[in-house]
Amino acid sequence: MSGWDFDSNNSGGSAKAEFTKFPVGVTRIRVLDEEPKVRWTHWMQQHKRSINCPGKGCPICEVRKQQKANKEPNTYAMGRRFAMNIYNLETGKVEIMEQGLNFFQDLKDLREDADGDLTQVIIKVRRRGEGKDDTSYRLDIDTKEPLSLDEATKLSAMKTNLDEYFKPHTNEQILRIISGEAWDTVMKSETTESSDDSNEEFEVR
Repeated sequence: MSGWDFDSNNSGGSAKAEFTKFPVGVTRIRVLDEEPKVRWTHWMQQHKRSINCPGKGCPICEVRKQQKANKEPNTYAMGRRFAMNIYNLETGKVEIMEQGLNFFQDLKDLREDADGDLTQVIIKVRRRGEGKDDTSYRLDIDTKEPLSLDEATKLSAMKTNLDEYFKPHTNEQILRIISGEAWDTVMKSETTESSDDSNEEFEVR
């Protein structure tokens, strides 16, 4: 199923990676992936980190179901996140760009203007606002500028495997976390991070 199918219910650790931070103003980027990596996450407020939902049998999903049945407030938020490898022309680095649904809906619309291939254009991202409630993004095609074969090969070799990086956490790991064990103890074999910018749009259910 295509990663651009945002109506689907698609629900990753390896080495540390750079995450894209959009400052106020204009940032120019080049998309390096054909489609986004889509995953569902649970926000762990006490750890300021996200759990990648494994889907079937997820202990947090089970807690949420019970709370809903009992008409209780949800202890854990659930949101859908989207990520792609991009080349940031401002930092000169290959980074993981992680954003929410609205941002990627705009990117999907831009894909049509790019004849279905975002890798062939440079995109201008304009950020306005710095707070949770006043931040917005505008995406436009800056220039249509295909990569040379040498450039494409070089940048491709620097990409992060997003399926591996954002692989779902195991039910055992999640049970240990919600039982009170320290994050670093449970996730000691992982070094993954997330942008988890509280000012970014986050689709919550």
